[in-house]
Amino acid sequence: AFGFPDATSASSQPVVAGDRVYLGSWEGDFYSLDAKTGCIEWTFAAESGVRSAASLGKARDGRLTVYFGDLAANVYALDAATGKQLWKVKVDDYPASRITGSPTLYEGRLYVPSSSREESRVEASNFPCCGFRGSVVALNAANGKQLWKTYTVSRKPRPTQKNRAGTQLYGPSGVAVWVSPTLDVKRNALYIGTGNDYSSPASSMSDSVIA
Repeated sequence: AFGFPDATSASSQPVVAGDRVYLGSWEGDFYSLDAKTGCIEWTFAAESGVRSAASLGKARDGRLTVYFGDLAANVYALDAATGKQLWKVKVDDYPASRITGSPTLYEGRLYVPSSSREESRVEASNFPCCGFRGSVVALNAANGKQLWKTYTVSRKPRPTQKNRAGTQLYGPSGVAVWVSPTLDVKRNALYIGTGNDYSSPASSMSDSVIA
């Protein structure tokens, strides 16, 4: 058994490779454990909490690499043997953005989903809901360079109406991608599931499966 030190919550699914177990906590600590004993091999401090599982793959030099995202929309690549950071990239600059689905790794590309906690703030009458747009980003797994980014809401939110408190509202927004993308190699397609709209007007790709 392994108890997360000084942690109050953890929901990162363990990933096992060889004699190591890799997983993170909501406090932002990422661990490599001995699979037989549960002893800590190394620890890495991310900028924010880690909710999802990591993805593992070999770099061009044969080095096993760990990829994962945090709740500040950062993606990390670590040396699986030592925990050394190889690169770190922020995939969405919107303040409430986060990564909750595991990155999907295939042939040197990392496909990363982007979600947001912005909707939880709409109870405040002075909050100008909402400006977040869900997305999927493709990164070069070797260096973190962005190859492409596709939004689930095609255009940026615009002013719509004011609420009873006189706060300006914006839309369309939301359609977060909470889950890990799925690849169909034969069809050369990437599939994602999307969440709800955050504000009016309704968008065409919310609550959907998209290829």
